[in-house]
Amino acid sequence: MWTLWGFVALLAAAVQSHITYIEVRLPLEGTPSPPGSPWPLPQVYRPSDKLLEVDPNNFDIRSEAICCDIVDQAIKRYKKLLFPVNKTAESSKTKLKALDVEVEEYEDKAEHCGYPHHKSDEKYKLEIKDDGAAILKSKTVWGALRGLETFSQLLYHDEKAGSFFINATSIEDWPRFSFRGILLDTARHFQPMKVLKQNLDAMSYSKFNVFHWHLVDDQSWPYEMEVFPNLTDAAYHPKQIYTQENLREIIEYARLRGIRVIPEIDTPGHTQAIGKIFPKLLTPCYGEGGKGTSRHPDFAGFEMLNPMQNYTYDVMKEIFNETTRTFPDEYIHLGMDEVYYKCWESSPEIAEFMAKNEMKKVAEVEQHYVRRTLDSVKNLGAKYMIWQDPIDNGVKAAPDTLVGVWKDVYLDSKLLPWQTYMSRIVKHGYQLVLSAPWYLNYISYGEDWKKYYNIDPRDFEATDEDKDLIIGGEACMWGEYVDGTTLISRLWPRAGAVAERLWSSASVVDVESAKFRLDEMRCRMVRRGIPAAPILNGYCGGYDWDL
Repeated sequence: MWTLWGFVALLAAAVQSHITYIEVRLPLEGTPSPPGSPWPLPQVYRPSDKLLEVDPNNFDIRSEAICCDIVDQAIKRYKKLLFPVNKTAESSKTKLKALDVEVEEYEDKAEHCGYPHHKSDEKYKLEIKDDGAAILKSKTVWGALRGLETFSQLLYHDEKAGSFFINATSIEDWPRFSFRGILLDTARHFQPMKVLKQNLDAMSYSKFNVFHWHLVDDQSWPYEMEVFPNLTDAAYHPKQIYTQENLREIIEYARLRGIRVIPEIDTPGHTQAIGKIFPKLLTPCYGEGGKGTSRHPDFAGFEMLNPMQNYTYDVMKEIFNETTRTFPDEYIHLGMDEVYYKCWESSPEIAEFMAKNEMKKVAEVEQHYVRRTLDSVKNLGAKYMIWQDPIDNGVKAAPDTLVGVWKDVYLDSKLLPWQTYMSRIVKHGYQLVLSAPWYLNYISYGEDWKKYYNIDPRDFEATDEDKDLIIGGEACMWGEYVDGTTLISRLWPRAGAVAERLWSSASVVDVESAKFRLDEMRCRMVRRGIPAAPILNGYCGGYDWDL
């Protein structure tokens, strides 16, 4: 692919980004990438050796879809991103004067142009011609966003020449998987608005399209609600909350970048924070001191939402109702993971409830809660995403349910490999989202991004028809040991490995060559204000000393 560029292009790459060996006796494997190499790699990518100059003072991005706020705002953003340094010289090469953006379908509703949906069309075609003409075509604004990002990556600055260049290139591109997510946990540590926006920017640069927002958990409830405004008393601090205005701001920031925001309200476990405000919601456990006492490490005094009382379902219905009204996405994530039974097993009230309802196993108590909650949310007109646990335990969910597969032996030696769970769950006919091998909060020394890159979501035993139920995956950054000081650099560019796996063709598997493009992407992100961590020894052109 790169032979057309020749030696000159490789020299130019050296002034853009550069990685080198760990030991001189261990030279880097793979093929170095030329400057302007895109990440994730497009489906059909035909670069040529015809070089065009782009003059910041005489270049424009044009579109008849400018009445659409998404296109309008994107063009304004990318005009700023394209030229991170000043041009210092002129070349004799053919000039690229403009990029024309054509969108076939878009909404024009008082300058507000839609919200991304489940399985939105993100296809685009990008042609940069020898004669200096460039055109980006897409059916939807979402495809236009992805194409603008690719165009921005093809453009590069040659420090020696002092000019910006782009190669004549033909691209036809679309994602391999429609669901490409990042999960952030803002309950274990509060993540500032600035960090959330930085992450959304980084997601858009890597063509992720779902922000899975794990808003609340045992440790804190930073989510401000109108129906129960006192819930934020369970936040870590009055300043560490997401106000209604903050929520709208993040949703809008994401929308303009083609990113859906799926909120997660996890129950019946992970509910200690809400229990601080509504103590009657939790189940009293029976320790040595009787009702409401702990038996560590088996359980605390009160755990899990109480599944026996209508009060529990009434309160949660109000929370789910407001959440589905606040967040425009058609899906809400209901959690449903890690329901530990020992508290319920200690309770004589639970035993009486089971006998009354002819239940023989405590697992049936969980199933009772899950079924009532799923029905309640469905009656609100929402669709839901859940973790795999209820399906593992025999619960039947709505046909359009999204099931997140998180279990893997790598996370807990008592669990099975994620492939085993995929083979089992896919038989139920639900759409699957894989996250199990992409827990990026697990860190190790060295190039751990390679193990994420080498995962294929379809690599398990099943028929091709069943595997078609896999709609994508998500990289997870759980927040026990990550706060605003570390989240971005720990997540990026490692999450980029997941991005390419979910977007690019299944045949894109050369991890050793990929590292050169990932390093270039990392340097690109640094230039754009994302403090992405290095992946090897080296430097980012002239930007390292400007930080």
